[in-house]
Amino acid sequence: MLEALEDTGELVGDWDRIMIRNYRACYEVMVAEMARRGLDCGGRPPVWAWTGPDTRDNAVALTAELLLCPQTPEEYARYAVLDLDVPDDAVLLSSYGRWNDFTESIIMGGGSPEMDWSIGREELSGVQACLARVTSGWVLGARPLEPFKPADGS
Repeated sequence: MLEALEDTGELVGDWDRIMIRNYRACYEVMVAEMARRGLDCGGRPPVWAWTGPDTRDNAVALTAELLLCPQTPEEYARYAVLDLDVPDDAVLLSSYGRWNDFTESIIMGGGSPEMDWSIGREELSGVQACLARVTSGWVLGARPLEPFKPADGS
């Protein structure tokens, strides 16, 4: 994927790269909400990112491990962490916790199949950022994904 960013100047989502096929219906709801807000994914899934002033901490590695499940050095080598500076008008922010509740209601049934797009003041599960694309001009840096290292208790 980084090659595409280098070759074309942008990184976009690809339905064939969705790791869990059952999520497509949920992603399509995200794409529709993005379109409603003027963010055109061009028929592709969004690109997910995390908000924050600095991603050089263990939170990125832990989140990546939970979502991507890399096990071997070769699997870690497939992923990179991009530090981005994205214009506010190019991103849809939403509650990651509410998104998980929504996806569970769609995939497992039960609960409301409506997504609450609000973001509370104290989002315990974090704020996710969905982008229609990543352009090379937004990339501040790239580095390999490294395994989560628990904080030293000493």
